[in-house]
Amino acid sequence: SEKLIRLLESDKLFQKYGQTREGLTTAGNDKFLRYHWEVNLNKVYDTKRGRLNGYWFFYQKGGEFRKWFGNNELLLNWKDDGYEVKNNIDIKTNRVRSHNYNGEFALKEGITWTAFSGTLISARYSSEDYFDSRGPKYFPYDNLKYYLGLLNTKISYKYLEAFSPAIDIKPGHVSKIPVLFGDLNWVSNIVEQNIELTENDWDSRENSWNFKQNELVGFNNLKLEANFEFYKAYWSEKFFLLHKNEEELNRKFIEIYKLDDELFPEVPIQEITILREESKIVNGELFIDPVPVLLQLVSYSIGCILGRYSLDKSGLILANQGETLQDFLQQVPDPSFLPDEDNIIPILDGEWFNDDIVGRFKVFLKAAFGQEHFEENLKYIEETIGKDIRKYFVKDFYNDHIKRYKKRPIYWMFSSPKGHFKALIYMHRYQPDVCSKMLNDYLQAYISKLEAAKQTQTMLSLREDISAREKTLAIKETDKYEAMLKDCRDYAKTLFTIATQKINIDLDDGVKVNYQKFKEVLVPIKGLEKEEE
Repeated sequence: SEKLIRLLESDKLFQKYGQTREGLTTAGNDKFLRYHWEVNLNKVYDTKRGRLNGYWFFYQKGGEFRKWFGNNELLLNWKDDGYEVKNNIDIKTNRVRSHNYNGEFALKEGITWTAFSGTLISARYSSEDYFDSRGPKYFPYDNLKYYLGLLNTKISYKYLEAFSPAIDIKPGHVSKIPVLFGDLNWVSNIVEQNIELTENDWDSRENSWNFKQNELVGFNNLKLEANFEFYKAYWSEKFFLLHKNEEELNRKFIEIYKLDDELFPEVPIQEITILREESKIVNGELFIDPVPVLLQLVSYSIGCILGRYSLDKSGLILANQGETLQDFLQQVPDPSFLPDEDNIIPILDGEWFNDDIVGRFKVFLKAAFGQEHFEENLKYIEETIGKDIRKYFVKDFYNDHIKRYKKRPIYWMFSSPKGHFKALIYMHRYQPDVCSKMLNDYLQAYISKLEAAKQTQTMLSLREDISAREKTLAIKETDKYEAMLKDCRDYAKTLFTIATQKINIDLDDGVKVNYQKFKEVLVPIKGLEKEEE
């Protein structure tokens, strides 16, 4: 419109009040970038925890459409002031492939956004990180929250729709948005609240760097169903407060820009970017689904079983390479729930071992929510997710884990070719003898138990004092055990080959490299071998 065009003729544009920067191109993401859950905790640069000697720095690379705060998952290897990144040479041309090393703008507070997000910019607060060409940043000289508020309103959407009709929002597009000033304090306070709401949402999930504890545990009620109702009420209130705030920001800026005859403040609730995993919009209404919320609890339980988390202390416990149960006990001397000692959890179709996944999960439930409501809580979980908990662990858990951790799983599923033997280990607790232990203490023991079970069914099928139907069932069971035995014996040969190698891993290499060392004995992950630039 004429009014919007006239504002462009002013010199009061974003570029006057700060600087935009495109960011780094590593030209080798597989080599230089990791998700923060892949590496050693003590090698991550983190001012809040006093770890200033780390060389893995947080790295903004755009990510999903998310406003205000978040997408803080990636790390950049900046060892020796980025020596390897800066010397990433193309052997064909002998030229450095990487460029734009952030310079004076590295580790500086600013506003980032996802470059490839269409004309609806999703601007977020960003601090103490490096940033990528796909996660550019704006560095205002002051009043950061005011500019962040403006970027997430329909004013900026309208201009970006004209500047970038494609899908790529570049620094130059943002720098040309006109700025009019209104109530700085009011806008800053609303934006600060939006950042806090969104940060709390981000940190409520275990793949956040600042995750403390699963929220259903944190509500501290002994009945899971009641805890979910608390969760739903709490987060519904936060969701609609954020929605109200975004509409109020639109209303305020439309008033400041005098565009009430052109723009409307209403925000579709689909554009509110919290509770994305846990909720759906059904007929224009918010529906918080208990299934993903309960599966987050199940995932957290595995972290407690393997020592990554503890019911007695918030945040990460075992998160450095090769740590053991003794390291856990140094941090949590008298735990209410003790992690598994040997870092091997069998996941089988029945209760073949004392430390079976289902048995350990039941102990976790009792420790977290009490013995009194155990049966009720387990029933609630199974009825909500629509299946027996053993069936979930055997059939679905690992696929969910791979998805939750973006194809970079921290728990690794060892599996025979047909899946009759499965066991889980925690990557950070890996020791070179773990495959030998799995082979000798679990797989061979399981084979012996299957042989005994097969023998029992064979003897039963030969008896003369049972019915034809019982004989038929016994023969079927015998054949089933024979198929299971063949699968496990074949796997034992492969696992023996891996075990004798006593393979070492280095967490700095990331899941992609380390997982491939065991690909013959692990569940395959589709697309893991694909190179990324």
